[in-house]
Amino acid sequence: MLSVGNTLLICTPKNNKKHLFIIIAMEESSNTALLVSFATPKIGCDESCCVNAGEHPFLIYNSVVNYADARISAISNIEHCLNNGIYRKHNPISGKLLQKIQADALKSPTIKKKYLNFLKSNI
Repeated sequence: MLSVGNTLLICTPKNNKKHLFIIIAMEESSNTALLVSFATPKIGCDESCCVNAGEHPFLIYNSVVNYADARISAISNIEHCLNNGIYRKHNPISGKLLQKIQADALKSPTIKKKYLNFLKSNI
């Protein structure tokens, strides 16, 4: 059973690297989830949400939340990918970190409006 705060290792097509995605909101009526990922900070990146190494066991370097790469996915698709080894579950984030990621999304200049609206409707 998936819930808000769960994390998933997902291989991204751009560089074929596994990134840690976090479910930050779920809408039961449409059976969908909003996911964002952690990223290595780069010059000019969105620093709305900076996360220190160790705030989650996967993070060995200081990171940022990559709101520009937010996505909505059907929960059934996520479960299918987990069951078939395409995604891998990781340790959930703490409630404190979840609240920080959700709050900082509201002030991110890079999150798309449709994802922002989804978040506002489901937190």
